Amino acid sequence: MLMVKPDFTSEEIREIILQEIKLHPRSHYLDVFKLLYQAFYGPSHLEPQREIIIQNMNKEINSMKWKTEIPYQDIGANKGFIRLNLLSIISFPDDYLKQNSKLINKKIPTEYLTGLEDKINILADCILQSCFEDGIDWNDWINKWENCIPLVKSIISPTTEEELIIEDCLTKQIIPTHSKEYRKLYNPHYRVIHHSVLKHIVQ
Repeated sequence: MLMVKPDFTSEEIREIILQEIKLHPRSHYLDVFKLLYQAFYGPSHLEPQREIIIQNMNKEINSMKWKTEIPYQDIGANKGFIRLNLLSIISFPDDYLKQNSKLINKKIPTEYLTGLEDKINILADCILQSCFEDGIDWNDWINKWENCIPLVKSIISPTTEEELIIEDCLTKQIIPTHSKEYRKLYNPHYRVIHHSVLKHIVQ
């Protein structure tokens, strides 16, 4: 399946940002930069190497802690990409255990991580299907980001350090990690996929 690059109106971009801030109120300007890259390009920055994608997911899932979160976050105005919470592919015994406050922020018991091989393999395939065939056009992304800057700054202000980090990322053609505060508060564990392949993961 050939992925079509999404195009957003200014109002859709504003709504994508506001929804992120609603879910993660302590998001930084740098986090919004990452969000908008993902909204436009999904996982297209990844090397299309299935085994590495699977290996990285296995490592991350085995280090995750239990928390209650939405299964996925729409970052594409219902027509583009989503952030799929890796917890959503784990089969918990019942809703009580999912919501049990005593388990929050505790390492997920090993018995709940067994039998995930098929789901991880399917998710890896969904990630690869969600990548654009021609990868990232960095000039296109730079233009898109520069056009978004006034809107982003009307919602959230950058620090000088953040602007320098973003400039460096654009020069080096890389995507930054989330801000330190975002990682500390929200401990994100997700993979970006196109909404059209979600049906293969979430039944």
